[in-house]
Amino acid sequence: MNYRKIILPFIALLACTSMPLVSQARPGIIPSPAGSNNEFFVEAGLTYASGVKNVVDQLTTNMGFESTDTWPVGIKISAYTTTPSGFAFGGGFGPSTFIEVRDRNHHYYNHDDKQTSYIFPVFADVRYYFPKSGTLTPYARAGVAYPFSGGDLLGSGTPGPVVAVGLHVWEHRILAIGVEAGYDGSKVEVKEGYLHGAEKVQATEFTLSVFAVF
Repeated sequence: MNYRKIILPFIALLACTSMPLVSQARPGIIPSPAGSNNEFFVEAGLTYASGVKNVVDQLTTNMGFESTDTWPVGIKISAYTTTPSGFAFGGGFGPSTFIEVRDRNHHYYNHDDKQTSYIFPVFADVRYYFPKSGTLTPYARAGVAYPFSGGDLLGSGTPGPVVAVGLHVWEHRILAIGVEAGYDGSKVEVKEGYLHGAEKVQATEFTLSVFAVF
């Protein structure tokens, strides 16, 4: 049978979270310059992004592709600095998506065309860490995200808001663990196909992350 396939390895990129409040903060792993009360942290972990399905579904609608492999979990990375007031400022990248389409629908000859596309989101945000409750430190963050996108099947991205709430566990230890639920409103364009016109879709949308803070 002749068909088109989408092979979509999804690599996420983690970013953002955690910081303790001043009086309750653990010592920073990476010290700030002398004379500064700020602390610098890096976060890394795995993120699930529901928006990957939006991109795959729109490729099917526009071009009639058949999805064969989808992996909507990957890595995010971010860096941020805390202030004595409990606010934190930072940014990061992810989750990223890499799409490969193999087109074998040539009918009269045997040939395998390969088309590739990418989505590489970056973001910046402001966070606030609420007072610690035992070993738990809740936080909320808000900012803006922009997806750099392109390739054979995707057009440019459109910025959108990013918001999330999360929780740090074992804030007093060298390595803190955290969980986060978020929403990313940025969009990417799926190019026009022979079945449907170009459409903007959310490529990240709802996220769920598990991470470590260094």
